[in-house]
Amino acid sequence: MNPFPPNDQSLEIYLKEISNLPQLSPVEEKELIIRAKKGDREAIEKLLYAHLKFVVSFAYKYANMGVPLSDLINEGNLGLLKALKRFDPNRNVRFLSYAIWWIRQAILKALSEQSKLIRLSDTHMEKLKTLRNATRDIMEETGEMPSIKELSDLTGMSPQEIQKTYSMFSGEVSLDRPIYEDNEKRLLVDILGQTALPSPESYYAQKELHEVVEEALSTLSERERKILRLYFGLDDGTPKTLEEIGNMMGVSRERIRQLKDRALKKLKMRFGGRLKDFLPE
Repeated sequence: MNPFPPNDQSLEIYLKEISNLPQLSPVEEKELIIRAKKGDREAIEKLLYAHLKFVVSFAYKYANMGVPLSDLINEGNLGLLKALKRFDPNRNVRFLSYAIWWIRQAILKALSEQSKLIRLSDTHMEKLKTLRNATRDIMEETGEMPSIKELSDLTGMSPQEIQKTYSMFSGEVSLDRPIYEDNEKRLLVDILGQTALPSPESYYAQKELHEVVEEALSTLSERERKILRLYFGLDDGTPKTLEEIGNMMGVSRERIRQLKDRALKKLKMRFGGRLKDFLPE
C-alpha cells in the first residue's frame, strides 16, 4: 500500500485500507524512528502508516476549501516526514506530539499556495495590515517585538481578536517562535493555544500532553497552579498578563512574576525531560 493517495477517485479505497492499520506502542515507535533516521525505508513507511489516521482526520478539517482532500493528505504526510527528520528519539515525548505542528503547517501552506477558492475578507486583511503596521511602529520605537497587550492598546483590538487574526495566517508563522508578553518569552503555541489548533477526538497526542501537564501541575501549590493556568490560558485558551493575574489575585505584578518563575523552575526540575518541548527556556 502506498501511504500517499494518488487522487480523490481512489480515496475511498485508500481510506478503507488505512482503517485497520494498527497503532504503535511507545517502544515500537522509538525503534522504528531510530531505524528510519538511518534511512530504513521500511521503518519510514511503517511510521507513516501508523499515523495516517491522524493525518486524514486533520486534513478533513480543511476539506472543501479549494484543495483536493488527497492533496491535503499528501501534504500532511510530507509534514510528517519533515518532522521525522528533525525529531530526536531520545526525547521523552511521543513522536506525534512533536509532529502535529509540522503536519498542520504543511496542510495550511498547501491551502495558501494552491487554493483559488479561499479569499479572506477585506476586514480580515485590513486587521492584519493594522497589526503589521502597529508591530513595525512599536519595534521602531522600542527595538523589541510588541506584546499582545501593547498591540491591543495601540490598535484598539481585543487580545482575542488579535490572536484570531494571527491564527488565520499561522501557516506562515512558526508555532515555536518565541514571542514576548510583558517582556516574558513564551512559545507562540502557548499564546495561540486552542484558537490555533483544532482538537478532533482522535487527537490522542494532545490528550497525552494534557495528562503530563496535569500531572506536573498537581505537584504545585494551589496558588502556583492557578497562576500558571491563567498565564498560559490552560482553561479557556486566553493567556493573561502578569498585571491581569495580579489584579485578579490582589497582589503586585512583580509578585506574580516571582511566583510564576518559581513554579516553572519546579516543573523544569521535576518534569524537565517530559515537558522540555513545551516550556519556555
